[in-house]
Amino acid sequence: MFNFRDISLFAVSAALSISVSTSAQAGEVNLYTSNSEDAVALVLDALAEQAPDIKVNVIGGGSGSLLRRIDAEKSAPAADLFWSSGFSTLAGFSQLFDQYESPEVDNLLPALQAREDAWTGTNTHVMVLMVNADVLDRDTPTSWEDLMDPAWKGKVTIADPANSSSAYAQLYGIYKLYGEDGVRALADVVEVQGSTSGVYKAVAQGEYPVGMTMEYAAQRYVAGGQDEVSLIYPSDGTFLSPEGMALIKDGPNPEDAKRVYDLLLSKDLQQQLFELTFRRPSRGDLDEAIAASGLPLMKDIKIIDVDQTVAGDERERLLELWSEARG
Repeated sequence: MFNFRDISLFAVSAALSISVSTSAQAGEVNLYTSNSEDAVALVLDALAEQAPDIKVNVIGGGSGSLLRRIDAEKSAPAADLFWSSGFSTLAGFSQLFDQYESPEVDNLLPALQAREDAWTGTNTHVMVLMVNADVLDRDTPTSWEDLMDPAWKGKVTIADPANSSSAYAQLYGIYKLYGEDGVRALADVVEVQGSTSGVYKAVAQGEYPVGMTMEYAAQRYVAGGQDEVSLIYPSDGTFLSPEGMALIKDGPNPEDAKRVYDLLLSKDLQQQLFELTFRRPSRGDLDEAIAASGLPLMKDIKIIDVDQTVAGDERERLLELWSEARG
């Protein structure tokens, strides 16, 4: 996830809510989000237009740090809505959330409806290899298994799975495909970045020829004109990391938070967010927009099925294995 300073987003929020701040009927929602500044700004613009009576206060940061903050505040919750993190990560904090079934849920892809969980899918990440041809001195890797060759040591980078829900999805996918031996082989090869953004930035800047990252992040460089950057969908299959948002249990403004929740799932806003960020939407009625972007449709990608609940349950043990393998 992108990280940014709380103060800058509070400033954006304040600017967008000036017109309603003096209204006696104005509502208020405290939104904790790990999403990028440009995505948050787009959402605030949309909310200012579609729900002008709601003042949205934003706290930004990494998903893990924000969830730990919500946990620390649980005796007196300050947040109303959390947007967003991977399903497997949210599973570890489910006691912090109130279940809410939005009227938009029927429009979502079945795998992202999460009707039995205390969150709803907002988008899904497809894990890819991001390659920078300018610094690649060997054949382009075509699979996850290729990266386990010791010849790639020091030439591949990944985010820290303990702090990045997408990196954990990658690690769990490797474990599901190749077991503990695959995890150990990968650990011997990769260089670990402190944040998710560190991976795609390092590859884009030519510090590494290959990064294990998310489709949307790599595609933004391609769309931005970096011809040396390409996306590889591994031939041995790839993994999805669905992300969700959740209402905070006993949050101070639950009804207004539900209105924001519904708008975040609406077709118009999800399409706008996709066109800005390339994050695949959770809705099932946006294939035309996806095709127009140049990305493949989901049906054309080889996906390895991952049970997100099991992935969440195995998180602690797998991270311990990863830490031991890394030495």
